[in-house]
Formats: sequence, C-alpha cells, structure tokens
Amino acid sequence: MAVIVQTLIAAYASGVIFTVDPMTGSRNHLVIEACFGLGQALVSGQVTPDRFVVDKKNLKLVSHAVSEKKIECTLDQNGTVQEKTISDERASVCCLSKKQIKRLAKTARRVETELSGPQDIEWAISKGQIFFLQSRPITALPPEKSWEDRQIWCCNPAKEVMPDVATPITLSVIDAMLDAFFDPLFHLLCMDRGSHPIYGLVAGRVYFNANPWGTIFRNLHVTQKIDLMKGTGSHKDLQKALEGLQIASDEDLPDMKFNRLKFVLQIPLILIGSLRHTPEKGRRILAEIEAKNERWSRIDPSNLTVKEITTYCRDIMTDFSELLSNVLYLLSMISAILTLDMTCNRWFPDGSVRSGKLLAGMGGMVDATAGLDIWRLAEAAHSKKEIKDIMLSDDDWNTIEGKLFQTESGTEFLDHWNRFMLRHGHHCRGEIELHNERWNETPDYILKFVRGHMIQMGEVNPVQNFEKAATERRQQEKQARKQLKNPIKRLIFNHLLIRAQTGSVFRENVKSEVIKLLATKRRMLLELGKRLYDKGILENEDDVFFLRYEELAPVVNNNADFDIQEVINARRAEYDKNSLITPPDVVFGKFDPDTYVSDSIDEQAEVLQGFGVSPGAATGKARVILRADTKEQLLAGEILVAPFTDPGWTPYFVPAVAIVMDEGGIFSHGSIVAREYGLPAVVNVGNATKIIKTGQTLQVDGSRGVVRILR
Repeated sequence: MAVIVQTLIAAYASGVIFTVDPMTGSRNHLVIEACFGLGQALVSGQVTPDRFVVDKKNLKLVSHAVSEKKIECTLDQNGTVQEKTISDERASVCCLSKKQIKRLAKTARRVETELSGPQDIEWAISKGQIFFLQSRPITALPPEKSWEDRQIWCCNPAKEVMPDVATPITLSVIDAMLDAFFDPLFHLLCMDRGSHPIYGLVAGRVYFNANPWGTIFRNLHVTQKIDLMKGTGSHKDLQKALEGLQIASDEDLPDMKFNRLKFVLQIPLILIGSLRHTPEKGRRILAEIEAKNERWSRIDPSNLTVKEITTYCRDIMTDFSELLSNVLYLLSMISAILTLDMTCNRWFPDGSVRSGKLLAGMGGMVDATAGLDIWRLAEAAHSKKEIKDIMLSDDDWNTIEGKLFQTESGTEFLDHWNRFMLRHGHHCRGEIELHNERWNETPDYILKFVRGHMIQMGEVNPVQNFEKAATERRQQEKQARKQLKNPIKRLIFNHLLIRAQTGSVFRENVKSEVIKLLATKRRMLLELGKRLYDKGILENEDDVFFLRYEELAPVVNNNADFDIQEVINARRAEYDKNSLITPPDVVFGKFDPDTYVSDSIDEQAEVLQGFGVSPGAATGKARVILRADTKEQLLAGEILVAPFTDPGWTPYFVPAVAIVMDEGGIFSHGSIVAREYGLPAVVNVGNATKIIKTGQTLQVDGSRGVVRILR
C-alpha cells in the first residue's frame, strides 16, 4: 500500500458522518457528529459532539442535539496541535449551520453510492469549504430496531395511583379511561394518534408510552420554550427518557398527522373556550358526579340479582366515561397553575411571591381534609378518658367497636368515625386498582394513625399548621397585589390566581369522586365474585378481578368460549411472578427482567437535587417509608421520605415537617397536599429512598428543590 501524505486542515469544525444510524441500525438516516476545531477532541472523547440525524431521502433534519463543548483543538503558527478552552457563551452554540448540515449529508450520500455500501466518513470545514478526509466501510452494523425496540416507556405518572401489578379487570377500566381522557386532548391539538398505544405493560405494571409525547413536543416546539429537563430533578431515568426523545428520529416517533394550519387557526378558539371554563362550571361538574355517587352509595349489591349487578357495572362505566369527558375543563384549570407559576417567576424575580404559597391552605380539598379529619378523630378520642383507654388498648377495631357501643360517649365517637368513613373510606394505596381493599374495609389501618396521633397529642397540631398556611397565603396575595402597580397586571394576576386556586382544589376533588365511583364498582364486583363462587363457577371469590370487564357477561351467562378457571389460574400465576419483579422507572424497548441490571447509586451523596413543588425550608429527622400499608409510623417533626404518594399516604403528612419523594411533579397528589398543608416538598429526586436512611438529619429546601443530608 502506498504512503498517503495529506495536508492538515486548519478546521473551524470537524467530525464524522455515519451513512446509516449506528445507534438504531436505520438505513434511512445518516448521522453527523461535529465539534469545533480539529476532530482530535471528538475522536479522543474529550468533547461530546453536536449530533444531527438526517433523513437520507429528502435531506430533512430529523433531530439534533447540541452539546456543551468545553475545548477545541487548533493549529498554532508552527502547525502544532494545541488545546484551547472554549468560552461558556460559545460552548453551547451549534457548530454547523443548516446549510452546512445539508451539504455534508448530500455529499455523504454520494460517497455511499460511489463506494457501494455504508460508510464512516471523517470531514473538516475550513474557510467555508468542506474537506472529506477519509472514508471506510461500516462492517459491523446493528440490526434495524423493531417497533418495540424503539419505544420509551415511563411509569410516571401512573405509578402515583397504580404502583403495583394491575389485575385484568382494572386494565379494562384503564382502557376505557385513557381513551376518554386523551382522545379529546389529541383532537384539541389537531393530531390523530391512530392506533398508537398510550400505555403498555412492563412486568404487569402500567407504563405510559413516551413516543407520542415526543411527537407532540416536536410539533409544538415545546422543548424550545420550556426546559423539560428542569422538572426531572436528579431523576436519571427521566433525564435519559427526555434525551432519548430529543434525539429520536421520525421512525421512532408516531406520525399523528399534525395539522399545523388548523391548529394555529384554532388557537383563538381554544383561548376563548378556556375562558368559558369558569370556577362555576367546575362546581356544577362536581355537583353532578357527587349526586351520582350519592345514588350509587344507596344501592346494596347484596339485594341485587347477578344480572342486575352486571348491568350496574356497565352503568358505572358509562358514568365513568361521562365524568372523564370533562378533561378539557380539567386541563384548562391545571394550565392556570403552570401559568401562575411562570407569571410569579417573571413578575416577582426576587422570590418575594411564590405560586406554591398562593396555593396553600385553600380548604375544601377532600383528600387533604382526610388527614386533618383523622387528627380530629384522635382529638375526640383523646378528650374522654374512657374512649382513650379503649382506643389505646391492643384490641383490633372489631373488638373496640363492640366496646364503644356500650357507652353513650362511645356511641357518639362511633358516629364521628362512621362520618369519616362515609366521606373518606373509598381511599387506599394504589386506589385505581380495583383489587385493593379500601379504608372502610380495613378500619385497623385508620386506627393505627388515630392511635399514633393520640400518643403524640400536644407535640404537633396540624389544624393550627393548616390555618397558619392559610394566613400566609392571604398575606402573599396582598403582597403580590401591592407590588403590582400596573392595574392590567393586577387584573391578570387576580384572574390567574382564582383559576389556579380553584383548579388545584377541583383536580383533587374530582379525582376523589372518580375513586369513589371505582370503589362502588369494587363493591359490585365483590358481590359478583361471591355469587359466582357460591355457584361453583369460580374457585375463589376474588377470581373475579382476574377477568376482563368484557368477559363478565359470558361468565355470568355460562356461555364463555374459554376455560374460565384455566385462564384465571394462568393470569394469577403471571400476576404473582410480576409482583416479584422491580422494573426501572423508564424502559427503552422491550424489558427483559432476566438481563436487567439496575444503575449504580451514589449512596454517599450528601446533596440531592429534585424539583421543588412546595416552597419553604425545614430541618428534621428522616423517616423512610416505602409502602403506605405498613405498620410504620411517622413521628411528629419528622420528614417523610417516600417513593411516591397518593391519597392513601395522606395520613402520613399530618405530623410531617417536610416531604421528599423519588417520583412526582407539580400536579402530583403529594405536591398538592404538601402545598395545602404548607409543608416544604421536593419531588422527583430519583433515589432518595435508597440513599437517605431513617434517622438521618435532613434539610429540605422546597423553594430550590434541594435536599441536604446533614448527618
């Protein structure tokens, strides 16, 4: 082979081109990686290059990711290569223009054709001229990824309400729920998702498909206007998911036939329509569903025939769909919370007014009231010695209830207890799962908290803390209006404030009514399971939860075209198997539990970055609790550290001074309740429950989203 002598190009920018995508194996795309200066910095791994994915057919830029390039290699006057530090301002600038990207791609496509195969090409640009330095064939290409391999699956936000393996009957409900919930949203955005799935199952758990959202972000240019990474905190899985969506190709993202012109023309109508979503409308929606739930609560399934039960199950699903048809109203009110937050950050940059404070101590939020009502139960029991002695005994609730019936004061307390269960008894951990027992079915669970509060009576008063949060909210409102001298700004602020406050309460209350409706369906299913068991159709009463909704009628009518118990046993076996698996929060492609290796965790970390959702700061001892249905108690003045929270966790908030969660966002249940109680809260920390140990002293800054482990 001859010796090749080349002139060293004094490159302004350089890099490599792969005429097929080396990551996905796609033959329809080529990939350009580029850095400032000579390619030595890129090849040696000293800089992360800018990355551009180009459609090989039409030379359209499919995706791009601009990195922070700290150094560049240049030639000095003597022709010696030297490293230079790039200024912070220039480091994040894209090193190629769109015209240069297109010219590189077009020429690379010709090179591939001339050399009859995929190529790995090195190039450089000097004084506006492109130089191709070297080309070699790519011989080890990965196979093209299947559709399944290109999907990104995220457990958020499903994990908040469905943390465990889902039963078939619940998945039937979710199918109906997600269609009714998301289809109006896609219609509003002038997109057609077609048959592309919104969710899938990973080890039996519900995971949302992130790829459709990647299409939405790209079409609406969301990533150019909103720092989506900011909301991930130190949650590495979510960061990886967002990075994956940002560099995903058109092949990876579904074509949802976005009608941009129609959407732009529709924006004024959307804005006008949102103004019609008034607080009064929200009150009417809640009143309607409350009336329906009231009618359902008066029906005793034990007095119904099997046919009537199946009919009522169908009618409940109809009410369920009607309730979810109000999704656009809900989104309108929720958007006001985001807008209020952005407005406060812009108009009060010194942090004197924070949206979290403006949403605290609102009152009327049923889920948050549940925690305070448990405290009031404890106060009522603590105030009378005979009730106190009975409640603090080692007896279970059934025994205690019998003893309380024997005294007048005990009967009064039972009335108080029953009112609590009537109002809040439909809640539980993972409350969308129909198989899960509710508070009114597990009174000992509530008894645990009542006893804990009685023992700590005097050390903390959550009712006073709530009233304090409400007072601080009113002071913030006055301060904000006082600082806004411009009357137009004051008018806008007042409008956003009312909508955000109303929306925050509406979101929790309407969700509570949804769960109440599901709790009614559970009552029907329990009775149906009992009847089918008595007839010998089912081996166990709760086998009914391992049937899908559409299978109930054939099973009841004895004309099922499948072996009922064989199907149920197979589903139970799969359910039990999946229950032993702990999948990651984000899954790329198909999840294989046999080959999955979790990322390493820095257990020595002392500062954890998350997403601040409720302002303020607090210091206290950590209490790490992984499940809301355990016997573990949170002591007064402790900081709750949890993987996530739902209404089943609300009682733990009462004695807490701050909240830290692995998961969550600004609209998560825990975030809303933390703001309502005036508790500093940081969510989306990622591995807080694995790094923080019970008993460690924490400092939680809910304003900046920082958690410090002091000792």
